[in-house]
Amino acid sequence: EDIGDIALTDLAKQITDTPDDVQCIKLIEHFLLRRFYSSSECNVKRIGATIQKINLHPQPTIHNLAQTACLSDKQFNRVFHEYVGTTPKEFIRIVRLQRALYTLQTQPDINFAQLAYECGYYDQSHLIKEFKAFSGYTPGEYLALCAPYSDYFSTL
Repeated sequence: EDIGDIALTDLAKQITDTPDDVQCIKLIEHFLLRRFYSSSECNVKRIGATIQKINLHPQPTIHNLAQTACLSDKQFNRVFHEYVGTTPKEFIRIVRLQRALYTLQTQPDINFAQLAYECGYYDQSHLIKEFKAFSGYTPGEYLALCAPYSDYFSTL
């Protein structure tokens, strides 16, 4: 009653009116399962909001994303991994590379220092290191072999 949750107050009344302990446990389990399934929709919205923020801002912090999701940093990492299949940090790295590929695709004459700045890398060497980690090539080697392509940002 002090919490002000009507559903919880109704549950308390049902438990008080039920003499059978097994039935009380079933009522509590049913209540909690209903809450669990409705909270998963909330988590989908939270993760969606954080992915949108990652797409709009080249260098978000995990703490800011957790605040966007209204979760602690640890809880955010767990929920994000559960819904996306990778950690937020790894997802940010992937999106950052996609942003770099899309920028190279749309602005072929951009220099690597400017590319690093626009895509959220700390500096040009950070861009090169990340590019090589994902593709196996430095950006220059990659561009010599093929044209950059990213459909991730072209569909946003």
